[in-house]
Amino acid sequence: MYKYTQEIRDFINEPRKKVNLLKNHKFWNQLCSSLVVIEDSDSAISAYINSEFGTDNGEKYLRLYGVLQALFLQQDAITNMCESLGLPNNLASHPKLKEIRDIRNDSIGHPTKRGNYKSNYKSYHFISQASITKSGFQLISDYKNNKTTFRDILVIDLINEQRRYLSEILKKVINALKTEEKAHKEKFKMEKLEAVFPNAFSYYIEKIFQNIGKSDNAKLGLRHVKLVKEVMDKLEESLQKRGIEIDTYDSIKYLYELLEYPITELELYFDRLIAKKEARINDKTAYIFAYFINEHLSQLKEITKEIDEEYSS
Repeated sequence: MYKYTQEIRDFINEPRKKVNLLKNHKFWNQLCSSLVVIEDSDSAISAYINSEFGTDNGEKYLRLYGVLQALFLQQDAITNMCESLGLPNNLASHPKLKEIRDIRNDSIGHPTKRGNYKSNYKSYHFISQASITKSGFQLISDYKNNKTTFRDILVIDLINEQRRYLSEILKKVINALKTEEKAHKEKFKMEKLEAVFPNAFSYYIEKIFQNIGKSDNAKLGLRHVKLVKEVMDKLEESLQKRGIEIDTYDSIKYLYELLEYPITELELYFDRLIAKKEARINDKTAYIFAYFINEHLSQLKEITKEIDEEYSS
């Protein structure tokens, strides 16, 4: 089970997928809880299989109660995981898995009074103590028509059956996540984020440098600062088109936050030069800001290239 849940974790922690899942905190918490319970219940089931069963009756019951409850919990966890991912599952309708749930309910879930109060249907159950072994036990059931049944419950067989069917469901979940991711990448693989940065981008930066301290050409400097800002706005729009926000990737979020201040200050700097007013920053600081912007936009461009490569792979 663990290898399947780890693969699912890899998919849901992919930045774009995770940001979209986090938009519904209820389902995100349900998903995280479900994955943990799938793994924890499987650990409990493995402990039942691999540990000595012992001879003390109290310990036998404790182990039996525990493993049947773990099987029940694991089914619930996979059902809820599928729901949180918006994926269908036929677990509830599967006859063998339903049988396992019924055995749990009859033997250790609600053995002393089973049935639906509306139909007034009742049955009563208990485990034959003398029959308990690691492999299974005998369940004695009394029904309202005075019929008594004796069922041999093979616990190890139930475990093997459940693991087989639940593994198939987890494989289907993984395949659905793979298909979704592949379709998303296919849709956008020809639309390169790097193309947001025009060939003339270095020219924009050059013009900003050239017009620092030149009040007569301040409009030209301001125009190219705004062109740089437009590139960042276009990149944000392109990311949003893919269902990606600025904060989806920590590296992109970090660079946008770093660049906001120097770009704003350079705009104000050129605005005041145009108005023949004293700027808040001097020419050297403006030059440092322009250099900072150039260096960090180069990093941003490299990140878009990496994303493009990921979409093309």
